[in-house]
Amino acid sequence: MKTQSLYLSMFILIGLLQSCTPEAETIFETITITETVTVTTSLPTPESVTVGAGGIFYIDDTQTWTNDRIWVMNGKVVVRAGGVLNIEAGTIIKSENAQGVDATALIIARGGVINANGTATAPIIFTDVNDIIDYNDGIVSPNRVPTDTGKWGGIIILGDAMVGQDGGNDDIEGIASGYDWTNYGGSNDNDSSGVLTYVSIRHSGTQLAGGDEIQGLTLGGVGAGTTINNIEVVGSNDDGIEIFGGSVNVSNVVILAQRDDALDLDQGYKGTIDNAVIALRANSDNPFEIDGTEDSTGANDGVYTVNNVTVYGADNPEPGKNNLGDWKSDATGLTNNVVYKNINGLAIKGIDADTYNGQATTASLGNLNFNGFDFVSTASLADLFANTTVTDYADWAEVVATQEANTGADEDAFSWTLWSTLAN
Repeated sequence: MKTQSLYLSMFILIGLLQSCTPEAETIFETITITETVTVTTSLPTPESVTVGAGGIFYIDDTQTWTNDRIWVMNGKVVVRAGGVLNIEAGTIIKSENAQGVDATALIIARGGVINANGTATAPIIFTDVNDIIDYNDGIVSPNRVPTDTGKWGGIIILGDAMVGQDGGNDDIEGIASGYDWTNYGGSNDNDSSGVLTYVSIRHSGTQLAGGDEIQGLTLGGVGAGTTINNIEVVGSNDDGIEIFGGSVNVSNVVILAQRDDALDLDQGYKGTIDNAVIALRANSDNPFEIDGTEDSTGANDGVYTVNNVTVYGADNPEPGKNNLGDWKSDATGLTNNVVYKNINGLAIKGIDADTYNGQATTASLGNLNFNGFDFVSTASLADLFANTTVTDYADWAEVVATQEANTGADEDAFSWTLWSTLAN
């Protein structure tokens, strides 16, 4: 009986234990997490962007060259009719240095537009590809000097204004043949090709085929609706600025160390150039070379005005160089308020007797007039005019010991230029 009671007690105890021990259980839980993650990838700004591939590159739409990179032109970059090229203040543009017919140039064709809007604190600089200037250098190149010339072509703007040529239009010299975008001139003297302001053009003027050369800035048939002011041309291998007809007005100009002429006016230009400094190098030719119309009928003629100029001769000019001006080929217009400095031993190259009409204060059709010429020199007026047939030069010219107040250019306008930085 005791054994049975023991078994019964053990059975009851096991049952109680089994009833008190829970079974193992696996619990599954799903958690949904919703999250929006925005990842911003910053692409590096390229150090330079090349425009063109050595031939002819056309801009037919609206493009903008920005001041966060260096733009490199390679070949002829042509803004054709309907195209617009905007250039931001402070932008640096460099040009490949191929020579001859392959030379790089920027051409604004008739009907195209350029808006190059530099400022006094952020001028636009055009230079050559071997100039190592960048955005940290300011206005002065670390390796180029003003007498470096002919490294690329230059800037050419062509418009629809009247030019003194048979038919009233012409093709710009030396750029290319067989293309309609090389033609300039028309009947709209108020035509606009856009804006060029606070622009420094450097080391241009390479020679093309046939002996033609591109100037620092070439204007062909450009109308008075175009804004061109605060322009500096440094080290052109040919002319600083050459203007073929048209009626555009140009103000606040510096031309430094050009090889040929500083201001070259052709084909009956009828606009005004106001406030200019011309600083010649040892082998520069003239500060002014001015021609009349080339229209055989005389229908397309113009009367230019050049006002307020200071000309600095070189310290040791080469023989036959640093002439003081050549007014020829029936030029008609007025050259007014010019001061010549550092010019001992130099003289005016020539004044055309056909159109010369003495002293005047305003330009008039058919006449070549002068007013307010001051020569800071020890030479006599007779020596200065010895190469001309002019005899009444004392009516409008004088020799002075020092520059008089309120004569020549207002040089305060040029504080932004390389010329001013180097001179001061």
